[in-house]
Amino acid sequence: MSVQIDQTHTVEIVPCTGASPSFRWIIRRPDGTALRQSPYAFTTEKGAQISASLWRRELAEAGIR
Repeated sequence: MSVQIDQTHTVEIVPCTGASPSFRWIIRRPDGTALRQSPYAFTTEKGAQISASLWRRELAEAGIR
């Protein structure tokens, strides 16, 4: 699942492999390269989305593109 978060970055929520369902996020630049990824897994997709949104805000405030 990918979500456009502004003109420059995309958030991708990806499932983790393992016994219990869990999710990680990846924030990507427009060229598709990974800018940041979650340091740990989340038990819900919504939790991963919320965390990615907060990280995206931090990146925007720091002026990181």
